[in-house]
Amino acid sequence: MAERDSDIDLLVVGAGPTGLTLAVQARLMGASVRVIERRAEPRAWSPALAVHARTLEILRGLGVADRLVHRGITDVPLEIHFPGGVVTGRLHDLDLPETEFPFIMFVPQPDVEEALRERLAELGTDVEWGSELVDVDNREEGVVSRITTQTGSETILSRYVGGCDGAESAVRRSIGVGFPGRKYRQSIVVADTTIISDLASGTAHAFPKNDGMLFLFPLPSGTWRLIAPLRQTPADLPNLITTITAGRLQLGEVEWVTEIRPQHRLARRYRKASVFLAGDAAHVHSPAGAQGMNTGIQDAANLGWKIALAARGAPDSLLDTYETERRRVARHVVALTGLAFALEVSDAFPLRFGRRFLARPIASVLLPHPGLVSIVARVASGLDTTYPSGANDNAIHRGRCRPGARLPDAELGDGTRLHDLIDAASFHLLDVEESLDSRDRGRDEWLQVHTLTSDLLPHGRRWPRYVLVRPDGYVAACGDEAGVTDDYAAHWIHSARSGSAASELPTSSG
Repeated sequence: MAERDSDIDLLVVGAGPTGLTLAVQARLMGASVRVIERRAEPRAWSPALAVHARTLEILRGLGVADRLVHRGITDVPLEIHFPGGVVTGRLHDLDLPETEFPFIMFVPQPDVEEALRERLAELGTDVEWGSELVDVDNREEGVVSRITTQTGSETILSRYVGGCDGAESAVRRSIGVGFPGRKYRQSIVVADTTIISDLASGTAHAFPKNDGMLFLFPLPSGTWRLIAPLRQTPADLPNLITTITAGRLQLGEVEWVTEIRPQHRLARRYRKASVFLAGDAAHVHSPAGAQGMNTGIQDAANLGWKIALAARGAPDSLLDTYETERRRVARHVVALTGLAFALEVSDAFPLRFGRRFLARPIASVLLPHPGLVSIVARVASGLDTTYPSGANDNAIHRGRCRPGARLPDAELGDGTRLHDLIDAASFHLLDVEESLDSRDRGRDEWLQVHTLTSDLLPHGRRWPRYVLVRPDGYVAACGDEAGVTDDYAAHWIHSARSGSAASELPTSSG
């Protein structure tokens, strides 16, 4: 076996949305990265479709969102078809005032992956296709990974490994981390297809029935993503559609179809020494609420900058905060998606009764009110996700701008947005003053300082004088005294800067 002296900061295993996001985030912060993927080429089919607002904010910080928004569908009405009529709503123009993306965007997962690969290539790293992990070994000098490639085999030495290789993760198995949980009793059928019907195009449709709900989501290609409970086999799909929709829909040309038996599992831990799990390698759940790809991308955005700083000398305890922050989120996602999946497909009598007699009254109250829909959207998108203390200052500040909370993307008085100032390549210090001549006081390797006049910020909330924002868009520390943010910077950022002085940052993926 060939041994390559590649001494890199991070080996990413898996080139799906999670792995690519992890690689881009780490590269932006100066880490050297390799990405291996056992598939020989990019995937053609789309496991995921919906991208939520918080995920788009993260992709924006990575320099990717603009590439996707023009490819996706962002103006999506919703129609729920009941035997007695149709209840309408919308998945766009939601009451989400503090984000640039007040909608759910429908874009195929391969497009998300392509945009992330393009960004990663711009940063000097390409995906190594046809390279499969054999095992990983935590050692004192780093992590030793054995892989097979299209031309043979190789041993890679890296400071850290990111396991982003899916539910059947070879990384997770190799480090012996348990993955407790179970499969659901009900299976679903997922297909991309044309439909013969009088349904409005570019609209999401749902057909509630006693034995489950059929969903149709519009695809940019003009076809439909179909999701429905499966009681027999995918071959029975034409009869299934006809039965659920009372003959209103007929199946057209099927591009692909698959049967899925969802499962819910959560890794017992997200870290073992210098090896980390993210995305489906750390948690799997039902597709209800379109959480899989979104949660994985948000995992990766949390982890990438921490690995980059730790590789340059930041305290190792910074890496512990990844599990503290993200495993808690995944636990909630598994619980909520399990409940939603049961409401959609369970054949238990109370839920069948509810779909028959209660679904329409509830939908009639909920959907016409964007404010009520937006409450659900905020939770599903991750906009309201907050993190405990750890990689955040312990001080509590009044208002939504507080340590551990996402920095709200407020519209500023000059027509720009607060998130226009931040990206994923550094920390950002917002200094709110009464008056000033310049809005940008400069940038060093990992910290950019912006000075804002108080009249630019939205009124009606208490803004602290200093707000330090993490590369993933969450508030690290804030307060009216500079010492609050200075203490944080000294502990996490300056320690890494000291380490980088002794070890020059790499400019390529090695």
